[in-house]
Amino acid sequence: MSRISFSIFVLFIFFLFFMNGCNKSPNPDGRMDVSGKITLNDGHFIGADMCAIAFIPIDDPSLGSSSIVFNGNTGKYLLTKQDGLKPGRYKVTITAQAVYDKKTHKPITAETLEGDDYRVRLVPPEFNKESKIEFEVVKNKNNVFNYNIKTTPKQ
Repeated sequence: MSRISFSIFVLFIFFLFFMNGCNKSPNPDGRMDVSGKITLNDGHFIGADMCAIAFIPIDDPSLGSSSIVFNGNTGKYLLTKQDGLKPGRYKVTITAQAVYDKKTHKPITAETLEGDDYRVRLVPPEFNKESKIEFEVVKNKNNVFNYNIKTTPKQ
């Protein structure tokens, strides 16, 4: 092997190692991606202006909790490794609220004017403050938490 070929070979190997290291995002805590879809009575959160899911450690507070706001129309969320969860068991809480018009008792949308309105909790306490929902994050697994909230719709 000529001296030039050897130099090119060494540079190529160096480049491969460098690129391999650059593609990995730092994750010293061993956090895992967690994703899923939350639905309300098999559908979306009608009129919701705020929906959130939180994961609170059950056995080990040092695991740290994480929460994320999700779109009520799709119900999809994603916690990536940077803000994801360490392996362990978590209590799950889900909250959602909508703004309703006092005259029509319908959700306010971008097309309607705000004014005389009130907030409605779309998710009852048994799915948030009083939640008994659990999810276990497992190392090196596809951690997906889907959940359908079954409740009587607010009027």
